[in-house]
Amino acid sequence: MKSNPIVSVIMPAYNAERFIEQAINSVLSQTIEDWELIVVDDCSTDATMSIIERLTAGDERVSVVRNEHNSGVAKTRNRGLDLCGGEFVALLDSDDYWEPEKLAKQLELVKREQADIGYCSYAIVDERGNKRANDFIVPPVATFDSTLIQSTMSCSTILIRHSSLGDLRFSNEVYHEDLAMWLELLRNGCKAVGNEEVLAAYRVVSGSRASNKLMSAVHRWDLFRNYLHLPLATCIGLISRYGWLAIRKYLPIRGGDSS
Repeated sequence: MKSNPIVSVIMPAYNAERFIEQAINSVLSQTIEDWELIVVDDCSTDATMSIIERLTAGDERVSVVRNEHNSGVAKTRNRGLDLCGGEFVALLDSDDYWEPEKLAKQLELVKREQADIGYCSYAIVDERGNKRANDFIVPPVATFDSTLIQSTMSCSTILIRHSSLGDLRFSNEVYHEDLAMWLELLRNGCKAVGNEEVLAAYRVVSGSRASNKLMSAVHRWDLFRNYLHLPLATCIGLISRYGWLAIRKYLPIRGGDSS
């Protein structure tokens, strides 16, 4: 692995042959070059590994490790966190992708604002890469309270100062391990700032866990009530708002134009 890069990019991968080429190429195309990419394969059974090897052969900034057993996304991301050495950590899921200036613009904002976390607006696309809904435009600041109401930070938009992360890792106790991580960081006093420019694309894949919003609401209740131990009335209010916001976020583009 590259020693002491500015950014360590962690990409978990499992049977990602359909989309991982675009994800990796979006890292290779970044306008800054001082990064390392750690791809952690979670025992894929398709052509994922051969695609990774073809795309990254000879690039010393890229490291590929493979889990001994299928471990799930939380443990897979955690393995990448344990291996990385960058001043900042970025996450990119293998079915999402970045715009070329994503890292450069986030680094500039986080450093200027002396923040711990950066996030950005993102396009919502379908399996073919066509727009599925209007772009999700993020607010300039996220707090613990605002993130309870609506999470504006998506895994593939996150940039975290490594020193702020410390020993915190993704929890295996909750379904929404990413949201639990952001809330822990914010509750610990981390400052989070957002780029309103669309710098990433979040892909909605049919059959994925993120595509089932009813199940997502059930697990979000578990996060609020059993992991964060929030009062019952607070949880009811948060889940009610989550349902409305989720419906509004994924409304199809008017006129059915998904181009």
